Amino acid sequence: MNLVLWWHMHQPDYRDMNGEFMLPWVYLHAIKDYIDMPLNIAANPGMKANINITPVLIDQWQDYNYRIENALKERKEDKAVNMLPDPFLRPLLLKNLDRSDDDIRLWMSDHYRWANYERMVSRFDDYKFLYDLTSSGVSRHYLNDAFYFDFCVWFHLSWCGEWMKKYDPVINYFIRKGSNFTFDDRRLLLKRLLEWMKYGLSLYGFPAVKGGHPPASFPEYPDMLEKSRLEELSAKKKGEYEVTFSPHYHPIVPLLLDVHCGGIAAQMTGITYEPVYIEKYSGGMESAKRHLDSLNEYYRSGKDKIRALWPSEGALSSESLDLINEYDINICASGEELLSSSIGVDAHKPVFMQGKNIIPLYRVYRWKNTGLKIIFRDSELSDLIGFTYAKWRGDDAAKNLADKLNSIDDFDKDSIVSIILDGENAWEYYYENGFYFLNDLYSLLSSSVKINPMLLNEVTDRYDAGDCIKLDYIMPGSWVNGNLRMWVGEDQKNKAWALLSEAKKALSDSIQKGTINENGIKTALKNLMAAEGSDWFWWLGYDSPLFSQSSMEKIFRNFLKNIYLTAGIPVPEKLFESLSSTKNIIAEMGGMMKKGHEQ
Repeated sequence: MNLVLWWHMHQPDYRDMNGEFMLPWVYLHAIKDYIDMPLNIAANPGMKANINITPVLIDQWQDYNYRIENALKERKEDKAVNMLPDPFLRPLLLKNLDRSDDDIRLWMSDHYRWANYERMVSRFDDYKFLYDLTSSGVSRHYLNDAFYFDFCVWFHLSWCGEWMKKYDPVINYFIRKGSNFTFDDRRLLLKRLLEWMKYGLSLYGFPAVKGGHPPASFPEYPDMLEKSRLEELSAKKKGEYEVTFSPHYHPIVPLLLDVHCGGIAAQMTGITYEPVYIEKYSGGMESAKRHLDSLNEYYRSGKDKIRALWPSEGALSSESLDLINEYDINICASGEELLSSSIGVDAHKPVFMQGKNIIPLYRVYRWKNTGLKIIFRDSELSDLIGFTYAKWRGDDAAKNLADKLNSIDDFDKDSIVSIILDGENAWEYYYENGFYFLNDLYSLLSSSVKINPMLLNEVTDRYDAGDCIKLDYIMPGSWVNGNLRMWVGEDQKNKAWALLSEAKKALSDSIQKGTINENGIKTALKNLMAAEGSDWFWWLGYDSPLFSQSSMEKIFRNFLKNIYLTAGIPVPEKLFESLSSTKNIIAEMGGMMKKGHEQ
């Protein structure tokens, strides 16, 4: 049995017009997940997996590295602090807190609580003490500077990945010290984190900063590791991983091509759906191509053509597959719910096909008469990792998943099983960032005689046209319940599409009239592409926490405002009005992940 394990990582563009990061998730997940994930694979000889990432995430990561590096070179404190890209980092370079400024103390006591209490806070007694003190109602005036600076350091330490926590002597030193962190300590911590972030980009084949020299190949283990561990790892053969991409700013391509296509799945499945009240999203094909045009520049830093694509959120339609095929991409993927609705049977149940009983889900499909192959994720297995196994012992969870894969092999040894899911948001719910679960799982998979982990380029080489099932039609939908309801068909989401469409039309009119120069067009199109990203529409809706809705749609509205400002057009009043719901719901797993099929 062949297994495709494919992790997906992405973040939307959080930067405002001044380059300020309005939310810190690129930095926080970089030091915690984007470094740990490839290293866990590499540390297991014989393991093969795939990691998907987006150009907009790479761009922001490089921006962080560039600005942190410059801040550390600056001698003047105020300049150094202001050079840092987001407020979560700035206290690391402050020597003292202004005695008259209570705002920064309030901000620190609130925002340095942004960590999972059970897994990331309670794990460390020193951090737990500080965290609990901020919950106790004690007045800020009774807490000295040392308290706030220690709270700051522990926040960053808690977000460090397991490879840093377990094997980096510098990070270990700070964890053992526990309190009374000096200015020199904080500066050293930031410097060390920068070293890891620069190394982390090399794990994906990218230079540490934009315009730099990319690594010739995926690098050796970092010299930041303790010597004995480094020697042990270097003596082993590495596990392998393939880096793949999604369209640049992670748009829902089927909706760019036809903003009304979400209604098709709604009619077929009977879900609640409010039609979008715009005639069309003009120039959607050109927009989609803009997001795809850059991919070959990023893939292996332009040394090869991209072969595998995870369409944003696994969203596909017949039109989007035709477009993907135009780019000579060999393989893409979506979810089993979309396959089931497209072929008219439950893809997870056996049928008689190809001369024997098979499970349709566990096959490679071919789009029409093209060379484009499609695989579909097993929602049950993927969701076990995303939502269930965090509550289990790591070794028990790994064995349970391996046993399920073995049972599939017992039924059909020609199966190809695809486990595809979010590779960053689940781990803060796992014991020690999923380190033991993942390493136990990789060890079982790589040593199995029944399970053959595969890279995506191996899948395209292994399966020729005769091995694939031809697919001539696919219903517009995604990996989430097989439809597009997360991004369209609800009042707030539809209003966002209308605002986006109006801003795009205003820009198009300005370009046709010649009232905007080339630099302005470039800037406006960058804001337009950022606003076309999927995340803004995902978070708008009644099933997302109010804070997340508000912060994300504010960034979305800022991109639209920037389009008007760059084009020299007055910003419409409606862009100053919030789209957020007043219904405050705490969604499952922090509102960040969804199951492939909601019960």
